[in-house]
Amino acid sequence: MERVAAEEPPAGDRQVEQRPIELILARQLAAALAVPVLLMDGRGDTLFFNEPAELIIARRFDEIDELSFEQRAATLAPRDEAGQPLPAEQLPGKVAMRERRPTHGLFHIHGYDGVLRAVEATAIPIESAGGHVLGAMVILWRRPEGRGPDGSPPGPG
Repeated sequence: MERVAAEEPPAGDRQVEQRPIELILARQLAAALAVPVLLMDGRGDTLFFNEPAELIIARRFDEIDELSFEQRAATLAPRDEAGQPLPAEQLPGKVAMRERRPTHGLFHIHGYDGVLRAVEATAIPIESAGGHVLGAMVILWRRPEGRGPDGSPPGPG
């Protein structure tokens, strides 16, 4: 009996995973916003970040495309306010999805250029009409170096 190798479909015929409409619309919104936005799926993988976020991440999205949660965590290496590694489950996007509520956090990340940046992030969960968590939209911005959560200079001591 002769074995016949299965042929791969031509590139144009390959099945691409269809994203839920809520994530497609969230990406369109993120692309139109003037504030840095990162969009993640329910696993925490980065689906998209907009041009303003490229300045914080120090890489263009089209150079990265999708980025797994593990790759993002290893590259950006989030740190808490004391400079200690920030557990993944404490990142605003993960908290928002787990607790199904908006959440806010202050931390530091390394951009792809190796520069440590102080950031704030507010994450909101994205749910389907059926109530399933599909991902999160994370709005983040740089904090002035040496400033506290309220923007004030560091205190004495």
